[in-house]
Amino acid sequence: MFKTILFDLDGTLLPMDIKVFLTNYFAKLTCHFTDIDDPSVIQRKVLASTEVMVRDNRPDKTNQDVFMEDFFVRLKQPAERVLPLFENFYNQEFAELICCTSPTPLAKEICQELAEKGYRLVLATNPIFPDVATSHRMRWAGIDNIPWEMVTTYEHCHYCKPNPNYYKEILERIGAKPAETLMVGNDTLEDLVAKKLGIKTYLVTNNLIDHGKSSYDADFEGRLEDFLNYAKTLPKIKD
Repeated sequence: MFKTILFDLDGTLLPMDIKVFLTNYFAKLTCHFTDIDDPSVIQRKVLASTEVMVRDNRPDKTNQDVFMEDFFVRLKQPAERVLPLFENFYNQEFAELICCTSPTPLAKEICQELAEKGYRLVLATNPIFPDVATSHRMRWAGIDNIPWEMVTTYEHCHYCKPNPNYYKEILERIGAKPAETLMVGNDTLEDLVAKKLGIKTYLVTNNLIDHGKSSYDADFEGRLEDFLNYAKTLPKIKD
């Protein structure tokens, strides 16, 4: 029986076309770096440092540490000049990106249904964004007041999807067992890789990100509205 439910955010609880979102994200972010370099160059360097962060497997370095250390070197700029530029972007323009998403009341209804039944909920969004960006997206999705056991952001996590250690770290932190955990997401690699640890998976197909032939098959599959119906069939957790 499940006791813990992990949820992806972008494309799952917060419907969006990720390509449209990222195009607009970089258009707004790089404007803050025009005194340092051309926007296209900044975007390439952000993506390169993000790739380094995603591939890193060191347990003693947070995702933020890995990204920033690499990015400072690529940009050839000190932290005291770079960090305020990111802070200004996330505190100002990032909120405007809600226009690139399609929030649905289903997200809140699903989470409330499970929370009221006693399930432990984790917002298992890929921790490549800071706390402030995740808080914005949670508000857009209408799930900011849900009693999350854990929300994964790059300040606090040491791994990214699709590294299985990302899921292992979550389970260890909250003391959950793989066999009693369900991962709900829309990505056939990043979310379904949780199966490698023995976690059951539910593939949400509304904004499906399909990487083609995969080593992992979903245990369950359906649209977000189907998952709501599934959540309603789950039993209450006894104290």
